[in-house]
Parts: sequence; C-alpha cells; structure tokens
Amino acid sequence: MVVEKAVCYKCVIDAYLGGRIRRKGTSAACSLCGVKRKCIPLSTVTSRVKGVLDEYICEGNYERRWSIDGVYDRQEGDDAEYWVSVIFGCDNVEPIVQAVCNDFDAYSYARDTNYVRKPFDPNDVGHKWCQFQEGMMHGNRYFNDSAREFLGWLFKGIEEYPASSEDDAVVRILNSENAPPIYRARACRAPKDVETISSDPASNLAAPPKEISGEGRMNPAGVPAFYGAFERKTCIAELRPSVGSDVISGEFCLNREVRVLDFGRLEKANLGPDPSFFDPKYFEKTGRRSFLRYLHNEITLPVLPGSERDYLTTQVIAEYLATHYDPRFDGVIFKSVQNKGGQNIVLFSHVASRATCMTRRVGGTYYLHGTKASDAPRIEYVAGSLVLHTIERVKYVPVDQPLPEKKPQATMLLEPEW
Repeated sequence: MVVEKAVCYKCVIDAYLGGRIRRKGTSAACSLCGVKRKCIPLSTVTSRVKGVLDEYICEGNYERRWSIDGVYDRQEGDDAEYWVSVIFGCDNVEPIVQAVCNDFDAYSYARDTNYVRKPFDPNDVGHKWCQFQEGMMHGNRYFNDSAREFLGWLFKGIEEYPASSEDDAVVRILNSENAPPIYRARACRAPKDVETISSDPASNLAAPPKEISGEGRMNPAGVPAFYGAFERKTCIAELRPSVGSDVISGEFCLNREVRVLDFGRLEKANLGPDPSFFDPKYFEKTGRRSFLRYLHNEITLPVLPGSERDYLTTQVIAEYLATHYDPRFDGVIFKSVQNKGGQNIVLFSHVASRATCMTRRVGGTYYLHGTKASDAPRIEYVAGSLVLHTIERVKYVPVDQPLPEKKPQATMLLEPEW
C-alpha cells in the first residue's frame, strides 16, 4: 500500500499556506522533516502551485546567439525550480521546492525548460473595466450601481497605502505654503482675445462659469473644472496650439487647502506587502494593484477633436472621487502626454468655481440668492503673472515601427481566359 506524502505547516514556509494547514490540516508525519504535525497531502500543494504557475508564467522564447564556438539558440527565462521558489518565497534548494518539482507529472513543468513571467493582462479586472466603460458609453450613466461598485472596489482604502514621506504620498494635501506654482493658459483665437483676457485675467483664465463650461477630460459640459499645470510649458502644450497662434498663460495659487489624488505617485507607490500566491484571491488582489498603475495611462490618453465622448469614463471617475469617495477628493494630478515630464492638475467644480446660489424660502416659494464666502474658489490668480506666448514651431516625436508590406491580392478578371 502506497502512503501518500504529506507536508506540515512549517515545511511549506509560506505563512498564509502554513496558517491554513494549522487550521484545517490533519495530524500526520511530515514527509520532509519527519515530525508529526498538522499536514496536508503533498499532491494538494503541488496542484495549487501548478495552478499558480499556469496563470503566472509561460515558456520563454528562443534567442539566437553567436559565440566563438558557433551559433546556438538560448531560451530566455529561468527553470521551473526558480519559479516554484518564487511562489514559496524561499531559495530553490529548500526541501519543499524540490518535493513539489519532483511531484510534477510529465506534462507539467520540465526542469530542462525555461519560463518567463507573463506580461500584465488585466484579465478579470480588465473585464470589469470594459463593462464599466460600456455602461458609461452606451448604458445608464447616472445612478449606475455597477459603476459605483466597481470604482468603490478599485479605489477602496487608497489613502492607506504606505508612504515613507510626504514626497511619495498618493493622497496629497496642498495649501498655499507647500503647493508649487500652478499655471493655466488659454488660446487666443482672434486678436481681440488678447485684450479681453489681459483686461481681467483673474476671471478670464479661471475655471469658466457653469453656463459656458464645455466638455473636458474630467468634467461634463456645464460642470466647470480648473485645468492647470505645474509648468507654463506644460499648460501651453496641453492646448495643442497651431503654429503662428497666440496663447496667454498666468500663474495661480491656492488660498485654502485641497485634497488631491496623485496618479503619478500611485503608479510608483509602495502598495504594501504582496499577498501570498496561495491566497485564492491572489490574482484578483494583484490584478487590482496592477490596474491602479495601468489606470494612469488610461486617463492620460489623448482624445482627438470630435471624439469627446471618449471622456465619459474619466468624467465618471472624477465624479466618483469628488462626490462618492469618503472623504472626497478636491482634484487629481496626472502626467502630461504633451510635455514629457510635465504634470497636470485638475481641481473639481466644488473647489474650482463659485458655488451655485443658495436657496431662501419666502412664504411657500424658494428663491436663489448670493453665495457664502466659504464657497469661493480655493484657487486665485497671481497679479502680474500674465505672459503672451506666440507659437513659432511645434515639435513632433514619432514612435516608429516596421510595417510589413502586404502582398497584392489577385484581381478578379472581368473576362474569362481563353
């Protein structure tokens, strides 16, 4: 009678798996250390490891190399022992690694084959993202419970991510003392625009009134937002002005505190210790982390004129952060795709523009009247900071890739051949 090999909670090394074995294992002699402890079958561990590897790695490609001894093919990556050791978080000479590799069947992971980590694929998270986009574009944008649920899951606890200092905190509290200068620009489409803007830059460069507020990356039409940048060059580039046109920019500063989410820092953030590979939700948890970083690129994709409908998803993200997240955000910071290294900042409506008039009841009728001083914008123009920019040239930076030529297709003959 063949006795199935067993592994105890200490020999598996991984703390998560060890804890589960201590709670649900059965008392037996461990095949690796010989001590009688809570154990589970080695085949169970091997099956779980194989399941992780199936999702995590794939065979490496072969690369042709030249040496003084001739030409040979080398497979990129590392052997199965290495990847099993990664899963257990230990060196590949540990008994548990050797036991699992020896327990692989002939059709699993061969010792003479190299493997590489699969590239990031959003998988389930990406499917949720696509459903979210589809719902925004073609479904019910308002009162969309599935969108609210998805965004709640995606951003849950985001302010709790560890930061070694204020310099890498994902959630930033900016005020008049610690915020860098903020610049905002407007394109001059006619000669009179220069005179109009310069006559009252505090109003004409600020967030537009709700009555004339247009569609933007982070706001729908009629909901004003302040779009700025931390560099003049960036706020000019974001307008994508044509050669020969004029742009006017001015400096702004905060007059009260704002709470903003920095997507650039989120992309590089320390998101805490990685979950165990043996956690059934490992790929869901790591997929969420990867997607939060991936999201920075998604929200900065340029939208061509006439395709403003593509702004819907980023507008809803901004709406969620400004109205549904608790405590709510006052704005976001993200990288510029028009000026490499530049940063944009968007302040949401509730801090960027004067609040809608308050209501006052007279008898049985409600009337709109003035606003409270506390509802004034938290950002204001810096007098004397106006600059006129005339665009002399625009630099294009293409990304080239070979394009294979297609073979010409056979042309249908109009007359049969003789």
